[in-house]
Amino acid sequence: MADGTRDRIVAQALRLFAEQGYAATSVAAIEEAAGLSPRSGALYTHFGSKEQVLAAAVAGAVELAQTGFALASMFPLGDLRAELVLVARGSLLLMTNWRNLIRVMMKESEQFPEVMSQARERLFTPSYRYLADWMTERAAQEGLPERDFEATAAVWLGAIENYWVMSNVYHHPPFDMDDGRFVAEWVDSLLTALGAKQ
Repeated sequence: MADGTRDRIVAQALRLFAEQGYAATSVAAIEEAAGLSPRSGALYTHFGSKEQVLAAAVAGAVELAQTGFALASMFPLGDLRAELVLVARGSLLLMTNWRNLIRVMMKESEQFPEVMSQARERLFTPSYRYLADWMTERAAQEGLPERDFEATAAVWLGAIENYWVMSNVYHHPPFDMDDGRFVAEWVDSLLTALGAKQ
């Protein structure tokens, strides 16, 4: 029950931070949104401050990401196209699960530079490392040309992040594109860049 209350506080606080901003969100508003008595101090039973709630949200997102990376290595498909589809769709799904946290990161970077910098480092850096290492390994297995796979990962994951932000934060996907069309072209163009047979 206590863990459920903690999770509710984190989820509702994150939603309110994303919608209203951190400073404009009161502890009482978080308590009310989480189904607790407003101004009762119930939040402080679980967290020492609003900033601790934000830190818990970052930790939860990191845990989700680590679970995703661990699961990905358990499903070697042996097919470059299928694996890249999984990378693209998995990346979009992770970002969707991080939606409110990403919105908070975009709004609150100046107020909490250290927390937000750590969030970016712990959430996005492993994604870039994973794709760069995966491409390096698969290129060797498939006899593909050597290239700067770190730079390639930056270009292609940057495209996913931009598409997701345009679609889910600004609600204006390029060319009114849906995820299926974006993923198909992302995979095709990356396979071409890697010099893989299609």
